[in-house]
Amino acid sequence: MASKSNQTDQVSGTVEQPPDRVVYRDNAFISRTLVMLGGRTLPVSAHRVEAADAVAQAFLDAHPDLERLPE
Repeated sequence: MASKSNQTDQVSGTVEQPPDRVVYRDNAFISRTLVMLGGRTLPVSAHRVEAADAVAQAFLDAHPDLERLPE
């Protein structure tokens, strides 16, 4: 059974992203790990980082090096 956060398309076998996932571009680094208050980490890879919940989105929205990409 597929979890809610990673639904698998039974026809193509690909994993669909949840609709509320937001992608940001890191304008300062190609890769790094962003550490939120409380120790939660968000990996940046190929200038991109994703947020799947409101807490992560608020953290990334406030970061000066990041820009939210259009959906």
